[in-house]
Amino acid sequence: MTMQTLTYQVSFNTPAFLGNAEQQAQWRTPPFKALLRQWWRVVKAPDVGYDHHALLRLENELFGSAGASDADSTGGGRSKVQLRLSSWDAGGLTSVPTGEMVSHTEVPGGKVGANLYLGYGPIGGQTRSAIKPGSSAPIALKLRCPIEHGADLRKAMQLVAWFGTLGSRSRNGWGSLHLEAPSGEQSVLGFSDLANANFLMETSPLLSLTDCLSRDWRAALGTDDTAPLVWRLFQLGPRNQDGKLPLEPFVKWEDAMRELARIKIAVRTSEFFSFHKHGGGKEGHPQPLPRHILAYPAGSKHKVDASGWKDQGRMANQVVFKVHRWKTGFTATIAHFPTTTPLHMAHKLHLPDARLVWQEVHHLLDVERSKGLLRIKGVQA
Repeated sequence: MTMQTLTYQVSFNTPAFLGNAEQQAQWRTPPFKALLRQWWRVVKAPDVGYDHHALLRLENELFGSAGASDADSTGGGRSKVQLRLSSWDAGGLTSVPTGEMVSHTEVPGGKVGANLYLGYGPIGGQTRSAIKPGSSAPIALKLRCPIEHGADLRKAMQLVAWFGTLGSRSRNGWGSLHLEAPSGEQSVLGFSDLANANFLMETSPLLSLTDCLSRDWRAALGTDDTAPLVWRLFQLGPRNQDGKLPLEPFVKWEDAMRELARIKIAVRTSEFFSFHKHGGGKEGHPQPLPRHILAYPAGSKHKVDASGWKDQGRMANQVVFKVHRWKTGFTATIAHFPTTTPLHMAHKLHLPDARLVWQEVHHLLDVERSKGLLRIKGVQA
């Protein structure tokens, strides 16, 4: 078997709550391998017609599976992919502050810390240490694999570069990874290359919102009749001589996270998603509301009093935030990888129409254009 090695330099753009067994922040290889598998599935799924059983078999053949023998029907055997970090250093941050205050009409006092809102648990709860963002000496990540799998794994790492985050609350932008390829190695496209869908389509096909919502696992980045479901966030500079507001980077990662928090709050407290007219409290809600489709739990006062929900129900956010380095500062992306409500949570319940729910989210994000959130364009000739 001919092997090849892919080498990347990795660092974080935002603090990463990536812990060891003692929940102390530390660089570790296993989370990187799990992240690689996650994005490899998105790359490989079209090859098997989005058949998750066939995809699992291929995944286990390449990455191995715990407790499976070489003859296991799901692939099994030892992993053919080996990852190595040049360092397993400790994190460097004892805690992360709650952040600049942003308006939130549903909390006491009408304001909440931006970092706290996007990172509740590791921030504001049982305080956790974190891996410090940025580094004067990025850590090397070496990926050794059979040469015939190199192209797919490079594509997976490209998706990591665009959308990959690691650790607790990573879907809210914490643990935003920054990847670079050493001189002479395979190239890594960056934030600027996400202006339209051209490079995205070369990396992995997109699926319509309807197609994505027919599956309960992350199969693809979604698209609608307008463009891919990816938005890029900029800071608007002073109006120039042409009367336009130039797109500029945020000075600090904290500024980008503050704006992401503001946008998330604006969506969730909009009239369509607000809990204001629907009660709640100790008894919760008898049926899921549109807000519950976005993610669950949705707060201690807004539990759904139905089987599969209550205190046990879990539905991860499908909308992924990531902070990027750009020019001399920071920007961010918001990307939607749609999935349907898990069957055990949808059983015998009248659910809000998920397609209408997510179309409203997309509309609310499009409305933010005047504040620096721009939808990427479709394929350009």
